[in-house]
Amino acid sequence: MIVIIGNGIASERALSELFKKERGDVTLIKGEPYGPYPRPRLPEYVKGSVSRSLFTEDKLTKYAEKGLNVIASNATSIDVRNKSVTLSDKKEISYDALIIATGSRARNLSLPTDGLVPHTLRTLSDADEIIATCENKKNPVVVGAGLLGLELASAIKEKCGSRVSVIESAEHLLPRQLDEKSSLFFEKLLKEKGIDIIKGSAPKAYGKDSVLLEDGRDISCDALFESVGVIPDIEIAKNTGIATERAIIIDSHAMTSVKDVYAVGDAASYSGLCPGLVYFALETARVAAINADGGAEELKLMAPSAVIEVSGIPAYSIGDIRTHSDVKIHENGNRYEALYLDGEKRLVGSVAVGSRANMLKAQKMLKKEVDLSLLDF
Repeated sequence: MIVIIGNGIASERALSELFKKERGDVTLIKGEPYGPYPRPRLPEYVKGSVSRSLFTEDKLTKYAEKGLNVIASNATSIDVRNKSVTLSDKKEISYDALIIATGSRARNLSLPTDGLVPHTLRTLSDADEIIATCENKKNPVVVGAGLLGLELASAIKEKCGSRVSVIESAEHLLPRQLDEKSSLFFEKLLKEKGIDIIKGSAPKAYGKDSVLLEDGRDISCDALFESVGVIPDIEIAKNTGIATERAIIIDSHAMTSVKDVYAVGDAASYSGLCPGLVYFALETARVAAINADGGAEELKLMAPSAVIEVSGIPAYSIGDIRTHSDVKIHENGNRYEALYLDGEKRLVGSVAVGSRANMLKAQKMLKKEVDLSLLDF
């Protein structure tokens, strides 16, 4: 019996891989009435650009017909010695191989408040709450300008029909995806879309109708949202003998320190990294499923890159955009691109905001001498 704990894209990917074969020995413990569903697309639901059915549609019947056993209860503990999982109703499920796909939960700042209550977005019920909260609001504020925070701000702007303020303690946006110049250009385009970025100071407290920053600024607010990162949900693995750090430690086979126990997606940490990215969730789930079924597959992870779009503004970065000898910049209207070259004029990285026209060409040019005539400017 292969048992999967989780209800997101990683568990869905594992099921897809396992049921490439005819079988009847898989149990999914999902812990929610719906799903598995694509949590990264929840901002689109808040915005109104996708329907609720995307998250509530039945994706499991096709597997149930092949023998999948679905349990809506929560898993509460793992006994690795006896190879069993205990549910919230005290029932025990035995396994031969276990895949932990518990994902992550939203981090909270837990600041003092005089009335404002922050909302976070991690589940479908969170999204429903946010939609209800946005009704007739004129000064919505999002704390946190990471990718999810900006996507949430864009969704809230559409839902509220008003400008949105986003508070970011760092000096520029998306430092993992963009360099300073491209970040400032991205910020300019966001402002034109009705999203105002307030940088350089963190919230100190939440009032009745404003957010007080550490530098003394007071930001008007009648609807408050936090997007300040996630915490891998690994409580079920603690005190089991499964090795953890920030997340559950896995090897190149997606296996944990305990034989026949695998971890995937946001719940997993590989080579000290817990990237929280879709491609990582899908690849670890693929490999875990194959190996839980007796295979010997290894992770094939992509080179560092980011492809994003917020409020209709596309952007990407590939390769190394920090270390370079020369940079070629192209800026025109709502489009910014930079090519980063080493001492031998070979492309080491590229970043663009406002267009992805050159992304595939730049990927092919990485570590090669750049031919600017081949690029679309």
